[in-house]
Amino acid sequence: IGKYVVRSVMAVTAGLSLLVLMALPAAAQDLIYFEIGKSLKLDPKYQQAITAITWKHKGNLAAEYFTKNAPVEYLGDLKGRLHLDPTTAILTISNMRKSDDGQFTVEVNNRLLPVRFNVVGVRKLDDYPVQITVRPQGCSSLTSRKCTLVCGGTFEGAEPVQYFWKKGKTGQWKEGGKTISISITKKTSSFPRYTCKVKNLFSEKESDPKANPFKKEPSSGPVPRSESCNNLRTVCIKAQCLKLKSIKFWKKTGSVGMMLMQ
Repeated sequence: IGKYVVRSVMAVTAGLSLLVLMALPAAAQDLIYFEIGKSLKLDPKYQQAITAITWKHKGNLAAEYFTKNAPVEYLGDLKGRLHLDPTTAILTISNMRKSDDGQFTVEVNNRLLPVRFNVVGVRKLDDYPVQITVRPQGCSSLTSRKCTLVCGGTFEGAEPVQYFWKKGKTGQWKEGGKTISISITKKTSSFPRYTCKVKNLFSEKESDPKANPFKKEPSSGPVPRSESCNNLRTVCIKAQCLKLKSIKFWKKTGSVGMMLMQ
């Protein structure tokens, strides 16, 4: 029985050790977004005395430090944009580029630290057009009971992004998706316009207001008429009166037509 107990304890201990080893790298992998053109500081938070440091980028040597009497050596594509602090092992990269995406690893005192810096460059939204498109094209209350509004195009290189929508001029911004669907209702038709906004970690950009496809334009008022227009068979168009022999009306779904016979 003792053998079985020992074996069980050893199995449990081995299993827990394996779980710890599996969880450690996963917990130590940091995803870091950086702004293109700015500097990035990578801090392994090493608290002990340091005698040697090796930083790698995508598996290639980037910076090395071995003794107090020798200067830090910089190598690879990042050379000229790196600064290593030998007392803290903090690595600073200036003028970050999209090509700098990838993983940074660090060895301190000839020991690979479990932390991994996975960096992703993000561009500001200044050069990305943000406008609202209505789908399907020409969608309105005359053609459909539902329209889709799309905020902007593709934002490759500026992601991740968030989308926000505003109804009318004084409405509150509410987070939503890239697209929203609106149906023709009394409430929906009351908003004259929609506006969307795209936001990422370093910038945001707002669209111009887009007219609500379901908003009915107010009537421009009665057609001007002259004093001579005073009988039923006279039609006034732009203050010009036409004497008519007859007027015929007909009704189609959603509209009324009129035939004039002079």
